[in-house]
Amino acid sequence: MRLLTSMCAVATVLASAPALAADWYRAETEHFIIYSEDSESDTVEFVQDLERLDEVLELMTGVSEDEDDLPESSKVTVFRFGETRDMSSLAAGNRNSGIGGFFIGRANGSVAFVPRQQDRRRTRSAQGQTSSAMQLDPRHILSHEYVHYFMFQHRDAPYPLWYSEGFAELFGNVQFEDDYFVIGEVPSVRSFALSTIPIDLEKTFDPPARPDRYTVGRTYAHGWLLASHLNLNPERRGQMGAYMEAIRQGKQPMEAAEEAFGDLDVLHDELEEFRQGRARILRVPYAVDADPPVEVRELTEDEVARMDLMIQSKVGVDDDEAQSLAREARGLVAQFPQSPAVLLAATEAQFDARNYDEAETLAQRVMELDPDSIEAANYYGDVALRRSFADPSQLVEARNRFAAANRMENDHAYPLYGYYLTYLFDDSQPVPEQAKIALESAFRYAPYDQNVRQALVHMLLSEDRPEEAHTVGASWFAGQGGFKCMVRKQYDEFLAGNKEPLLETARPDHPGEYLDEDARDARRDEIEAQIESYGCEVD
Repeated sequence: MRLLTSMCAVATVLASAPALAADWYRAETEHFIIYSEDSESDTVEFVQDLERLDEVLELMTGVSEDEDDLPESSKVTVFRFGETRDMSSLAAGNRNSGIGGFFIGRANGSVAFVPRQQDRRRTRSAQGQTSSAMQLDPRHILSHEYVHYFMFQHRDAPYPLWYSEGFAELFGNVQFEDDYFVIGEVPSVRSFALSTIPIDLEKTFDPPARPDRYTVGRTYAHGWLLASHLNLNPERRGQMGAYMEAIRQGKQPMEAAEEAFGDLDVLHDELEEFRQGRARILRVPYAVDADPPVEVRELTEDEVARMDLMIQSKVGVDDDEAQSLAREARGLVAQFPQSPAVLLAATEAQFDARNYDEAETLAQRVMELDPDSIEAANYYGDVALRRSFADPSQLVEARNRFAAANRMENDHAYPLYGYYLTYLFDDSQPVPEQAKIALESAFRYAPYDQNVRQALVHMLLSEDRPEEAHTVGASWFAGQGGFKCMVRKQYDEFLAGNKEPLLETARPDHPGEYLDEDARDARRDEIEAQIESYGCEVD
């Protein structure tokens, strides 16, 4: 709970490994790397549509060419395979959880998981609908999640949940034709909620602490309605910026809405008219080549062999799963001892299992075979950083390793972030200016990584720059829930001169600290007691 939570974080991890097929392809474009268990032609078509989506977002949000000049490390790696039920297993360990795909933004490599197709077996609901009728299309799932990533990368702001999800629904539902794209079509999966849930702006802008049966519909369906109205209606354009500025200044949601949108009864009537009328459709010609360039190749035998291991590690594992993957990794290394792809996947598996000596050796072997492997260099630095929790002398070694990784790729966020942490956890000296600059650069390259964001919030607070900290951590200070309630009160205390509580809450945990289940429960109880001490309700 002390960490800034990711919008797209995964609750638990893989319960069963996805089945492999013979044909896996790797395709790369300007903004994406995709591993796809499919035909070459369908893989290329899928990744081209993702590139077209990026173009649409740039055009509609006014992102300039300079703003889109992002580092290589900002590319999103997409894993595309299986059916919707496989995504549910990955995300929640439950093939019937309803999760159809998800995205995780990380400074050391953002990843997304999407099915190649919907579930082939269909069941009927109590209302007589087939399950497939209620499923989001796989392309829509990934497009929706990429919109979130794009928003944080290019237009970082304190987005309320209704707008974040509504904007993603609006642009995640873009249709691509031969020479133009179409925006504004009603997402079919939201049609029922749009037609049956009454518009209630107060419950949309300022949701109750405990969700009711309409909360999801208001967030996604009415969020789409509002995002469409505010973006596609010329008379309303620009008002969302004013709303977010008011939120940034600390105003409550309804106060901010009245200031930005004017008479809310008028807005309500406009939305009702929009809801009952025809969708606003825009058809916009492509600004560039309608067929974005793609580099594609079939995976080699060793690369295919490590896909299960790679996928599970990228999602994240618990203690038992980590140990199981570590054993699997050793078998793969024995089978493919000279494969950088296998050795790198094994490095991550051993690192997750806290087998740091083994992970370190594997990372060194990868760098010998592939001197340009920034991923191996990052794990090499991370091993020393993890060890430094028990042995602070390892901080200097970690610092040197992250500096070396930065020389390999100086616009990669993770070595810069790791370099800063080696000073943050070093009690023998204050954090030097070059380390602070490194953290600011890491945030500029990876604003979607919530751990980087938290570290920057803490740094700004430690420098007594609360207004800037509030801006960077706006999503942390705003919104519902007991933890955020406590943070807001600690912020008020900070401004009044009692700085330690907020500094302690914002301070990043040392990544080398390991808490077993009992220790995690104790930490949770401690935080809940702290929340209650501020008069806030525990979620």
